[in-house]
Formats: sequence, C-alpha cells, structure tokens
Amino acid sequence: MKKTKSLEARRRREGYILVAPFVLGAAIFFIGPLISSIVYAFSEVSITSGGVLTKFVGLKNFKFALNVNPQYSSYLPVSLANMFTQIPLILALSLVLAVVLNQKFYGRTAARAIFFLPVIIASSVVMDIIGDKAMGAELLTVSSGDSYNYGGLIDFAEIISKLDLPTQIGTLLTKYLAGVFGIIWSCGIQTILFLGGLQSIPQSLYEVSKIEGATKWEEFWFITIPMLRNIISLVLVYSMIDNLTSATNPIMKIAYSIMSEKQVYDQSSAMLWLYFVIILGVIGIVLALYQRLCVKKWD
Repeated sequence: MKKTKSLEARRRREGYILVAPFVLGAAIFFIGPLISSIVYAFSEVSITSGGVLTKFVGLKNFKFALNVNPQYSSYLPVSLANMFTQIPLILALSLVLAVVLNQKFYGRTAARAIFFLPVIIASSVVMDIIGDKAMGAELLTVSSGDSYNYGGLIDFAEIISKLDLPTQIGTLLTKYLAGVFGIIWSCGIQTILFLGGLQSIPQSLYEVSKIEGATKWEEFWFITIPMLRNIISLVLVYSMIDNLTSATNPIMKIAYSIMSEKQVYDQSSAMLWLYFVIILGVIGIVLALYQRLCVKKWD
C-alpha cells in the first residue's frame, strides 16, 4: 500500500514539474496583458505621449459591439453555425484517420508524419524560418474571395475551370473542395490525440471480445468509443476553441482589424471578451450534453 502511494506521489510530482514551465510562462507573459485587456474592455482608452490613459465607462464598449457595430452581431451566429457544422466532421474524420494510422502496415510512420505536416507548416515559427510572413498568413486562409486558393498551395478555382463545367456547378464544386481540404487541414492535432488514446486501450479487451464472437463494428462501438470518452471530450474542447478563435473566423477578423489597423483597443477588447464569454458558454453546454447523453451511458 505504501509503495502504491509513493508511486502515485512520485508521478504527481513529475506532473507538477512538467507543467511548471507553462504555469511560470503564463504568469510572466500572459497574466499582465490579460488584466490590461479586461481593463480596456470597461474603459475608454486613449494613447498619448505619456502612455496609455484609461477612463472607466462601464458597459459602453459592450453595448457598442452588440447594438452599434452591425458586423459583430451579424457574424456571431455565422461563427457558431460554422462551428456546429465543421466540428462533427473534424471529429469523425480525425477518429477514422487515427484508427487507420493505428493499424500495422508498411510506411505507417511516414503516413503519420504526412497527416501532421499541416500543423507544422502552418506554424508561425516555420513561416518565419521560410522568411515570408505573407506566405504564413496565406497558409491560414482557406479562401480569397471566390478563388479558394488554399494557402497558395492549391488553386481549386483554376483546377475546376479546366474541366469546362457550367459556372454554377464549378463554383459549388470549388467551394466544397476547399471546405473538404480545410477540414482535412484542421485534423492534424486531433488525429494525434485520438492515436494516443487508441494506443492506451488494453489489447486484452479486444482479445476477450474476439473470444466472445464480437464483430469489428461491435468492438468499435462497445470498446473503442467508450474507452476514448476522455480523449473525445479533450478533442471536442480543442476543436471548438481552435475553430472559434482561428484566423479565418469573422469575429476574430473584425476585432483584430479594429485593434491593429484603427488602434481602438477598448472596443476591440470588449468584442473579444464578449466573444470569449460566449465561447465558454457554448463549450459548457456542449460538454454538459456530452456527459449526460454519452459518458453516463458508457460508464
């Protein structure tokens, strides 16, 4: 009993040591700007030669975002609708890819690396190494107007135009191809998380199921999915945050354009914090439904 406790205590200490750099980094580099953005959201900010001056105005900036700015209120339902349509596809596709990549076949390591390449390529560090920041911004853009040139890598409009299809069909096909490519592009980290979860499932469960005469389909729904319940919740939260805060999200575009181009820090901070509260509410509702409808049945 003492050995078990000492082992658990050692693992707990190792966990604390592992997360300590992240906690320290957040305390040094993140807490200060976070508090400043909260202050800006409830204040009127003016930049002078002496520094940044703030004057408390209460909920004025939040009212401006909801009642005065027409784009913000109209883009909110669009952002949420895009999330609810894309997240199920991303979860299903990443799970299928993880199941395939978990099988034993020649070139499995190379295949896993290929599916994780979009995450590495799209990182700002890699783009800085390449030396073209404009290219890094383009890699995060699914479409540009009606051209759907994904990151300058694939111009779907040009490819479809060579097929001599009717204009409406060509435009629709281009849009769907760009959407599918964008979803696949967004599945890298989710696939890795699912792959790690699949490798943690005890093989003895599958051996027992084979003895009992269970099919692969039954193994998937009665062993694989229930054993991945915690990974699914993790992937679900990550995917929602990644989708709602991506560079292509219209709400993020509006707030960042007001902040960077117009240098209006009070209204942009209010927009982002209001959006942050909405994101927390949506994530809370989705997780509550997931726990009630799925996890309790699996337990």
